[in-house]
Amino acid sequence: MPRSARTKSGRKVDKNTADGGQKKEERENPFAFKIINEAQTKSLLEVEVEEVEKQVAEILKLPNHSTDLLQSSQLDYYVGCFWWCKEQGFTISQTSAFFTAAHTLLCNIKEKHMHILDNINELREMLSGVGQPDAETPGGLDCFDTSHARTISEFFHKSLFQHYKLYQFVFSHTQAEEIIGLDLTCELIMPADIPYPAPLDEGLTHDVWEKYVKTPPPTPLPESQFDDEASPTIVQEDESEQEMRLAAEADQIKREARAQQEAMSAEESALLSKLSAEEIQQVVQIVTKDTFKNLNAEMAAKLRERENTVLNRINKVHKVAST
Repeated sequence: MPRSARTKSGRKVDKNTADGGQKKEERENPFAFKIINEAQTKSLLEVEVEEVEKQVAEILKLPNHSTDLLQSSQLDYYVGCFWWCKEQGFTISQTSAFFTAAHTLLCNIKEKHMHILDNINELREMLSGVGQPDAETPGGLDCFDTSHARTISEFFHKSLFQHYKLYQFVFSHTQAEEIIGLDLTCELIMPADIPYPAPLDEGLTHDVWEKYVKTPPPTPLPESQFDDEASPTIVQEDESEQEMRLAAEADQIKREARAQQEAMSAEESALLSKLSAEEIQQVVQIVTKDTFKNLNAEMAAKLRERENTVLNRINKVHKVAST
């Protein structure tokens, strides 16, 4: 008799049938729930892309994706793959199987440094058995149908194989570390009651600081100076009186100068009044004669110079005409 087993609901299930169904499920989904389990896949399908990025970074252990170029490129690739599965409406097992395939292809570049042709053959082997329910050697993605196979091939061509050299460069070169620092200097206003620089009073005893470091008190002012400072109104009165005295002296000097000028004018008028008309006429003639004498000499010199210039020009004209 065939062996049977009892399920939780109490129904008897043939053991051979149950084992066959389990083997069939494993055969149809060999990649399902290997990188991300069923619960994680369900959770990722229910959240937005920002939360998908956080959860995928935790699952794949990429804590430094915000600063490390290697981790950020991997996280971007995985999030893009998962979100594309969500847009295509894949089932939970199909999404997990596709994610396993994407992880395998990227690890072939990162760890095995596989050539692009070898990696394409790896994808072809994963797609073997698609559309063949009774395939003996399924490749891992046989849970999809033939239409899905073409779409999956185009997706990996655009997202991975088209940028293959870029991924090879990222996984084979070390990212240069950049250290960015900023030093700020804050200058404080020194108090007016201590010397500059300030004494290291925290390193001295109080007696030593009082005796050798502390600024001595200011020298007391004399009593007369103290009295002058104590009565500013008196100083102000003295200054106003001095200004008034200086103004009065200036006025006195102006009056004296004006009086002296008037006296000289009166003296000249008195001298002219003592002269007769004949004497004044003689004075005018003498002054006029001296003035016109100099003027006649200057005019005669200018006329002689002009005459010489004209004669020179005439002589040049005669020479030119004779030749």
